[in-house]
Amino acid sequence: MNEATGEVVQMTFFEDETLQRAKVRYDWNPFPGRHVNIPKELGAKLYAKGSGYTQKDRDIFLFYCVASPDGAEPLRLTYKEIASMVGGRPDTISKSLGKLHAGGLLLKAETIGKVIFYRLNPRAGYDGPAAKQVEAVKDARLPVIPVPTATTKEAS
Repeated sequence: MNEATGEVVQMTFFEDETLQRAKVRYDWNPFPGRHVNIPKELGAKLYAKGSGYTQKDRDIFLFYCVASPDGAEPLRLTYKEIASMVGGRPDTISKSLGKLHAGGLLLKAETIGKVIFYRLNPRAGYDGPAAKQVEAVKDARLPVIPVPTATTKEAS
């Protein structure tokens, strides 16, 4: 408030706030940077007994949350590369990815040869501006917990 005139004044912290706002990242020291929005209810269901997801499945889902690029881009890592980072064998990673995909937590993004690249379902977790998430969820299916028992490779 301007005490001389009584006028309420909005403070601005940037020269052009509309341009700068997109560049601002959270600064939670000692780990500043990007943050992923994950629905708490979905997370609770994922960790609940009887969810159908194993600890390895949850580890891989969390890995996708923190390792995926901004927005709805796929994580372009092979099963072998993921296995070397989270532990386990490539065939175990493949089974977990299939289960996470069947449940809708991960969506098939692209296939190159025999390699399938998945992306995080924006309804399960999203890294990016809220306006872009609104667009990203328009064609995304809802995640399912407990995991469906019959997993299909072509579900998307």
